[in-house]
Amino acid sequence: MFAVCGDVRITLFEVRRGLDFQALAACEIILGSVTYAPMHSLTDTNLNATPVHFPYLREVYGHILLGYSSAHSFHSMFPRLAILHGRELYHGYSLIIMDNFLLDDLGFISLISIRRGNVMVARNAQLCYAESLHWNEIFEDKNSQIISRQNRENCAFCPTCPSACWSPSQCQKHCSTHCKGNCYSETICCPEQCVGGCYYNNNLHNQTATLTCNACRNMRIYETGECVQQCPQTMLKVNSGTLFFLVFSFF
Repeated sequence: MFAVCGDVRITLFEVRRGLDFQALAACEIILGSVTYAPMHSLTDTNLNATPVHFPYLREVYGHILLGYSSAHSFHSMFPRLAILHGRELYHGYSLIIMDNFLLDDLGFISLISIRRGNVMVARNAQLCYAESLHWNEIFEDKNSQIISRQNRENCAFCPTCPSACWSPSQCQKHCSTHCKGNCYSETICCPEQCVGGCYYNNNLHNQTATLTCNACRNMRIYETGECVQQCPQTMLKVNSGTLFFLVFSFF
């Protein structure tokens, strides 16, 4: 089963009021949007000591806004984030990264698909490598744009990657042209019912590894995680969000 969460807001106000960081860390799918704007947290040492991580999060249905933080990278926060659906945009943007004054690199090493919306990366004085990325390989909508301005200008070229990188040691994942935004690696495409790539999931019952979708093109069987094109006759389709379906057996 998948841990499904709604909107996530992490600001100075919410943190001081009390957030359940353990519950947030369990999120695998966020049906809403993510706002992370802790206002640097420099005046409160307790906030600096509170790590915010989404170690299992693979898909977000709305947008992500990351700003006014003292993060050096978002790698540890979103290590598995693979797809942004952009069903709910912030002034036309599905990803906004602004005013993170210590941010060195983006670190979204698993992100391979933004289905809708533009990207804004601005006023991160120490940020490098954002302009090296091949955003056109991530955008599903050909009309989507990347706006990058007032970040660090004197960055070295990606030191360990042939071209595009998320950080000095983390290269951008490339999919082959016939499975753009939906691959496990450059040579292995994911099943057709997947969007945003896939991963190998070890099956403890038969001790085999199978490719599991990060997100589904149509609907997902909730108990197994399998993506299907249409609802099986023995199951009931439940709409939970614009694109996400939970499917339960009624026998």
